Amino acid sequence: MKIIKSFRIKFEKTGLAKYISHLDLNRLFSRSLARAGVETAHTEGYNPRPKIVFASAISLGIDSLCEFADIKITTDETAAQIFEKIKNVFPQGINILEIYEPENDFKYIDRTRFHIFIKPDGSFGTDELNGLNKLFEGGFYIEKKNGTSVNLKDYICGITISGETNEYKLIDAVLKTSQDMYMNPENIIKAVNSKYSVDDYFIKKTEVYDKNNRAFR
Repeated sequence: MKIIKSFRIKFEKTGLAKYISHLDLNRLFSRSLARAGVETAHTEGYNPRPKIVFASAISLGIDSLCEFADIKITTDETAAQIFEKIKNVFPQGINILEIYEPENDFKYIDRTRFHIFIKPDGSFGTDELNGLNKLFEGGFYIEKKNGTSVNLKDYICGITISGETNEYKLIDAVLKTSQDMYMNPENIIKAVNSKYSVDDYFIKKTEVYDKNNRAFR
């Protein structure tokens, strides 16, 4: 019987790679692992596919420093050996950070930290910062895809707004991203735009946490 070992790949998805769709990312991983000589386990049936499972998909255009993919291999290689094989086979923007044996299932992902950089259209001083804090404390209602309306405040685990005077202001937000409660960080921009005009913005996903607020592994 073939050896089956499970490993988790933690990687960055930045630059032009942030525009790769979830489906295309799956194809990219399949091709890259094969090119690197990693012997992945495959599904059964008429069209067998490599056993690769990703954590929840991230919206296109968001830089991420903490994406995860679980793979199963049919050799007795170590995580370090697999890392050496694949670290340089992916295109620019897909940076392999580490490979290890999974400690938790993806269903235990509970919240995610996002750095949201906004460029206000006009002046943005202490009064505006206080206004945003009051907005997030009081709540802002979002309509979900299923038609239900939810209060953004219920999905915010923590949020701070930088008072720096540079061109972009930083919103450091920890949002619920579990299977039962998921909030897209784009909705933070919607909330800001409801009160102040945003000329430009970009979002960076920086860390993922479990239900105990520990870094997810």
